Amino acid sequence: MRRRPPLSVFALSALLIAPAAARAAEAPARSELFKANCAKCHGEDGKGQTEEGKKKGARDLSNGKWQATISDERMIRSITRGRDMMPAWGKVLTPEQIKELVKEVRTLANPPL
Repeated sequence: MRRRPPLSVFALSALLIAPAAARAAEAPARSELFKANCAKCHGEDGKGQTEEGKKKGARDLSNGKWQATISDERMIRSITRGRDMMPAWGKVLTPEQIKELVKEVRTLANPPL
């Protein structure tokens, strides 16, 4: 029986990186609106694991169980008026922009709603 030569470092790293790259490619890109106003605390994945998010206790927006319990109206109110450490965005963003953010937050749910 013939033995295979050991994998090179490059081949091994390609095997390890490829699945992560594929997962990243599956995730939808975040809008500029989300990046500019939400990602600093919640992160582009919505998990709230950014440095600022950890300081402020940012909610994990990707939590599907939490999302299932929250209405769009409640999210709109929280974004507009602020909540706990989250600032109010009602004087910065239009009602239409806030509704677009709610739609985008809904896409973060894991498992999907």
